[in-house]
Amino acid sequence: MSDPLPSVGPVVITAEGLSSFTPTRKLSESTLTGSIYVLGTLNDLPAIIHIQKTVLESGNAAKLINTLEKLEVFLENQPYFSTHAWSPSTPDRSPDLQIKIICPATEIHIKKYSAQERYMVCETKEIYETVVQDYINGFDESRLAWVYAILDGKKEADRILYRKQDEQDGFVILPDLKWDQTSMNALYLTVLVQTQSIRSLRDLTKAHIPLLNSIKQAVFDTVKQKFGVGQNKLRLFVHYQPSYYHFHVHVVHIQSESFAGMLVGQAHMLDDLISLLELSPPSGPSILAQKTYTYPLGVEHGLFKGMKEAGALIIDDVEVSKEAA
Repeated sequence: MSDPLPSVGPVVITAEGLSSFTPTRKLSESTLTGSIYVLGTLNDLPAIIHIQKTVLESGNAAKLINTLEKLEVFLENQPYFSTHAWSPSTPDRSPDLQIKIICPATEIHIKKYSAQERYMVCETKEIYETVVQDYINGFDESRLAWVYAILDGKKEADRILYRKQDEQDGFVILPDLKWDQTSMNALYLTVLVQTQSIRSLRDLTKAHIPLLNSIKQAVFDTVKQKFGVGQNKLRLFVHYQPSYYHFHVHVVHIQSESFAGMLVGQAHMLDDLISLLELSPPSGPSILAQKTYTYPLGVEHGLFKGMKEAGALIIDDVEVSKEAA
């Protein structure tokens, strides 16, 4: 049986009336929709107010960008920039926009952020060796200049939360550019390893278990000390395929909803990787190097053509008939 409604007269909602709302506590918030449920009293009655930013119409986006009143850059590591922005109506209040900028944007950036069809692919050890390795080897090292600038202390030094200095087992922990450090439920950190020898999780061996355990413990200690968040509130995972081929670990609050990269197929929990390395043979390739990975791949991704030619795409009868037509 549902709770009976209080016996009161008609409630009239006006902007002036809402000014008398007295908040009691936040009930919940969504990092995906940018909305918050707040409990309080309105005209001496219990009330829940849901606040959510409206969807920005695509036609108004350029106009809004061109008329911003104020901009504060809180991350600058070319080509990546993150800013808080104020529209003309709110220059003296909290920022109403968080804007990320990639400049100069490469063709790879443009393809990555373009709407595109995606297909599931099955990457065997053999396909990795014949297709993926060549793709990784073909990358211009300058694309990782922003990573090396962080590791060398030339960029974002004031944002480093933890640094272990060691050529092979060193790493840094810092806020990811996707997190503006305002909402703890949206907490998102990145761990960058010092060594350049690990490009993806396929390069991990049993010898890297101490490094991965050290990363895990340092993350738990740092997040607890800096943000008061316990280890049971954190997801630590690695992407495959990653956005860039220098090994890194993602750290996200368990309440975060806004990160599509946590989806099955792309995200691999750090604890699972450690466990598979522990189960790997004492010598030779690890389980991670030998196993088959199934994940979604966009048609604009640089790997797509090679994977298709290698027969790695999972295509059903409908797609086959479309291609035949």
